[in-house]
Amino acid sequence: MIYRDIIEIPTEGNKFYDITKEINSVIQQCDLKDGLCNIFLHGTTAGLMINENDKMLFEDMRHFFESSAPEGRMYNHPENAQSHIKASMINQSLSIPVADNRLVLGAWQSILLWEFDVVNRQRKIIVTLSD
Repeated sequence: MIYRDIIEIPTEGNKFYDITKEINSVIQQCDLKDGLCNIFLHGTTAGLMINENDKMLFEDMRHFFESSAPEGRMYNHPENAQSHIKASMINQSLSIPVADNRLVLGAWQSILLWEFDVVNRQRKIIVTLSD
């Protein structure tokens, strides 16, 4: 069995969003007991990661991303090159096991959507489940 759904998340630049509940909701709608969940982000200026949902950690990561690809620097792609560079440091897709109708994540693990773009977006996240 393969099941696919699309989640849409409105985002603002330079923020992160915990989307774990939204992904688990898709799994529960599908009623997948055991299998695999693939999460794919449609876009090149945002990314996905598994990490702790902690505001202090977010600030540390934000500082890391900003120092790696600072805004205001002269880039060949002037509109939002720094957004593309930051997004390329993390993933646009994740695969996570499913057991007992839920994602198999550690106690502190969450699925985080990082928005790096300089404008607000409506992000599409494709969730594909298979048993």
